[in-house]
Amino acid sequence: MSGDRLMRLFQAVFVMIVVVGAFAAQARADYFVWQDPKSGISLSYPDTWAMVNQRQPDEVFTITAPSSEGDDAVCRVRVRDDKRFLVYPPHLGRAVQTISYNREFWDEYLNEYDNFEIYGNNDGGLGRGYGSFAVAGYEGAMFSPQAKRRGIISASLYFDKSYIVDCSARAAAFEKWQPLFLSIIGSVDFKKTHDELWSGDYRNFFADPRMQFKWPGKEAVMRY
Repeated sequence: MSGDRLMRLFQAVFVMIVVVGAFAAQARADYFVWQDPKSGISLSYPDTWAMVNQRQPDEVFTITAPSSEGDDAVCRVRVRDDKRFLVYPPHLGRAVQTISYNREFWDEYLNEYDNFEIYGNNDGGLGRGYGSFAVAGYEGAMFSPQAKRRGIISASLYFDKSYIVDCSARAAAFEKWQPLFLSIIGSVDFKKTHDELWSGDYRNFFADPRMQFKWPGKEAVMRY
C-alpha cells in the first residue's frame, strides 16, 4: 500500500474514532431534573454540574460547571413577584412582554455588574411565558475572582412572577459553553396556570329573555 493511501486510511480511521467517541460521550451524558417546590419552575442540567449556595435574595437555584474546566461557568434561576399585569388576559402576554422586558429592564438587571455592555436583546421567553433575552458582557465575580464575563440571560413573565435564567462564563470561554447554556434555558418549564380560553369568553347572555320587576305599591316596572 502506498504512503498516500496509508495516510488517507489513518485519517479516515481517526475521523471515525472521533465521531464514535462523540456519540458515545453523548450517550453516556446524564441529566438531572430540578423543580422549585414553591414557584413550580423546572429545568434539566448535566449531572456533572454541582449545586451551590445562592448569593442573591431572589436566587432559588444555582449550578456551576466542574471546577476542572476552569471557565467559571454558572447558571442561576431567579424568581421575583410581579403582579403588575394580572389585570390583562393571557392572550395579551406577548404584547405585555414588550413593555415589561424591554431594553430598560436589561439595563437595570445588569446594573449590579461593572462595565456591562449589552451586545443584543430580542423577544423570547422561558417555558410557557413570554419575555425576552439578552447577550451581555461585564466584569464581575461569581465563584472566582473578578473577571471579564459574558452571558446569555432570558426572562419571562408567567402569571404573577418574573423568572430569570442567567448563564455566564469567562468571556474567552463563552462560545464553548453557549450551546449548553441554551440547552439549560430551553429546558425550562412552569406548572400550568393559564387556561387556553380567553378570559371573558362567556355565553351571549344578552340573548336571554328579559326580566321585569314591579315595585310593591308602585306602578313603576323595572325591566332587565
